[in-house]
Amino acid sequence: MSTASVKPRSRDFSYFKNDLQGGLVSFLVAVPLCLGIALASGAPLFAGIIAGIVGGLVVGALSRSAVSISGPEAGLIMVVLSGLEVLGSFKVLQLAICVAGLLQLLLGLARAGVISNFFPSSVIKGMLAAIGLILILKQIPHVLGYDADAVESLALFPWDGGDIGALLTHAIREFNPTALVIALASLAVLLSWERPFFKTNAVLAKIPAALIVIVLGVGLNAVAYLLNPAYALAGTHLVQLPVPRSAAEFAGLFTLPDFSQLLNPKVYTTAFAIALVASLEALLAVEATDELDPLKRKTPTNRELKAQGVGNLVSGLLGGLPLTSVIVRSSVSINAGGRTKLAALLHGTFLLLSVVLFPGLLNMVPWAALAAILLVTGYKLARISIFRQHFQAGLTEFLPFIVTIVAILLTDLLIGIGIGAAVGLFFILRETYKNAHFFHRYSVQGQDHLRISLGEHVSFLNKASIMTVLKDIPADTTVEIDGTNSAFIDRDVLSAIENFRETARQRNIQLVFLRQGDEYAQNLATQPHISNKEADFEAYYKLFQNNRNWVAEKLRRNPRFFEAAAQQTPKFLFIGCSDNHVSVSEMTGTAPGEVFVHRNVANLVVSTDLNLMSVLQYAVQELQIQHIIVCGHYGCRGVQQAMQSADAGAVSSWLGSVREVMHRHQHELGALETEDEQYRRLVELNVIEQVYNLHQTVAVQNAHGQGAALHLHGWVYDIHGGIIRDLEVDVRRDFAEYDTIFRYQVAPDGLRKLPGTLYQAPSIYSLSTESGSSPILAIPPFDSHNPLGVP
Repeated sequence: MSTASVKPRSRDFSYFKNDLQGGLVSFLVAVPLCLGIALASGAPLFAGIIAGIVGGLVVGALSRSAVSISGPEAGLIMVVLSGLEVLGSFKVLQLAICVAGLLQLLLGLARAGVISNFFPSSVIKGMLAAIGLILILKQIPHVLGYDADAVESLALFPWDGGDIGALLTHAIREFNPTALVIALASLAVLLSWERPFFKTNAVLAKIPAALIVIVLGVGLNAVAYLLNPAYALAGTHLVQLPVPRSAAEFAGLFTLPDFSQLLNPKVYTTAFAIALVASLEALLAVEATDELDPLKRKTPTNRELKAQGVGNLVSGLLGGLPLTSVIVRSSVSINAGGRTKLAALLHGTFLLLSVVLFPGLLNMVPWAALAAILLVTGYKLARISIFRQHFQAGLTEFLPFIVTIVAILLTDLLIGIGIGAAVGLFFILRETYKNAHFFHRYSVQGQDHLRISLGEHVSFLNKASIMTVLKDIPADTTVEIDGTNSAFIDRDVLSAIENFRETARQRNIQLVFLRQGDEYAQNLATQPHISNKEADFEAYYKLFQNNRNWVAEKLRRNPRFFEAAAQQTPKFLFIGCSDNHVSVSEMTGTAPGEVFVHRNVANLVVSTDLNLMSVLQYAVQELQIQHIIVCGHYGCRGVQQAMQSADAGAVSSWLGSVREVMHRHQHELGALETEDEQYRRLVELNVIEQVYNLHQTVAVQNAHGQGAALHLHGWVYDIHGGIIRDLEVDVRRDFAEYDTIFRYQVAPDGLRKLPGTLYQAPSIYSLSTESGSSPILAIPPFDSHNPLGVP
């Protein structure tokens, strides 16, 4: 569910409605942010809009991130400011942005995206929570009516060298009641839309809450103007998008780089700084948005670097700011319903259309309405439950999480993440040292054995503790060092173990050192004191390695895979053959926990099999299974043995019911030309018979008597083609036919057909009459319509 990356379909319209909402809401929030970042960077205002359009359309088309949206980001403001100061003009800075894009392309080709894997998940979640808190704090001035700090940079101290306290104090002095009314009304709409009534309403559920908020904000401001023009919001309180008056004026908003400065070394130092910061922020942002993705998809980081590189190259060529993946914009889109990259493409499309078709209309939107949307987004990123979860996970999870939050609040995004990662690294090293190895003693036939299990990462820090354990091992002991769980073992530790092997021989200590994967055979073959019996454990220990690889793959695809599997409520009971060629979950595409499974040789349903009867009763009564499937498979060795052999023994006795099926249908089977055709048909007939047997069981009959929605099915699986075939066994129809045709009573004048209710298979010769007086025999179907006699 490569590194768990899932390639989204290029044209996935299954979430179109959700993506339309996500793209629209993120667009509304992005317009003022693009302008504010351009203003704070000292660049032309339209440069921010260009970067937003390119981030949505170009990066959105090339990236394989399902939910990330790119554009200008506040973390790049200082890089742009210093670049403008060094280079002297924005056109020269454009050239540096183009070079930075080329550098990002090279980083992607060099597979530098692996950097993001070195940041602990607690740090990434701390980054999201810090951004949520900053969003909440930074929207308070907008709610009060102070909108001068429109950039919304991700730090608490960006405002003209002041601090958040000074910003709030100034906002209180600039208090505007109209802004407060609009913000509170918008919040009321957003919170109401989360209630069940609005979510389940056929009409209201289709309307994005953010769109209602924007229309409401514009309407309330218009009402305030009608009451008294002095009450209405204007100027910096509204979105301020450039409004070109002609096509020539619009074309003039786009500028080309100054290519004459290609030999200027300062261009390349600035480009390196832009590429470094933009790449780090992009990798961290996609890691964070993958955490927010409801479908838990994973972004290929190297592909993301290439997409960001092309985006910056195009943005620099057109006159835009440098861009990167933006967490705020992405999280707004996700909260509004965005589920695929179509949301990013729509986001860019709306930005482009807005500057071409209706820039004046957008300039009527109050900042207070947008602040309400960002407040709700911030709360979802920094919910109290997130803090509680990390606190309950223990100090090793909580401390890096909380340190990352505090560091980001006090510094900026990259510095804060660096501090949080350093704290996380300390705990990793601490746990590595503590859990480098575990050992226990046991005895086999009077001989002492010592098993030392090495941890996942064994560094030089663990050498002393491991050697202390080895040094104290008594003579005449077998020592097994299990390194099959170790992704890394330091060379110093390996050398120390090999040196111990030489001294161990002198004390009659037998050393078995097991390693990962393909090294098993080589390591076992070179062990001088391993007997053939011990060497047979090679395949056994490899099972554990396969298990760990499987766990790693599942967690890489879906970090909550095992949590979800533990909570599954199965709807299916699968009765299959022990001769297992493929797992049920693989061949049916179901998750673990969705299918309750029982297996036996030849997939038989026998009323005296207490194991199966217990499984059946538990599945029907406790799990309330809705479908029971008996599945045989072509190539079944149990059926094959039943056809070819009648040898005594437990297996032969067990397969007796298969032979009964074969004898019962010997005419049909004999008419087939080849033995292979007979074999395949017997597999099918055996499945049908077992479905009949299943229908007769007490558990199934009781369920039907209680009106339960329980259905029985017969399948055959083709092991060569992988296709499942439904034999379409209709138990009730088949029994009704037997009930009508093959019911006779022994009488002086011969067999007489009687009414009654057939409740067991005809081959068991058991019926009940309505009066319950005389015994009735059910004669099995024969080749003709006339029964051949009384069994």
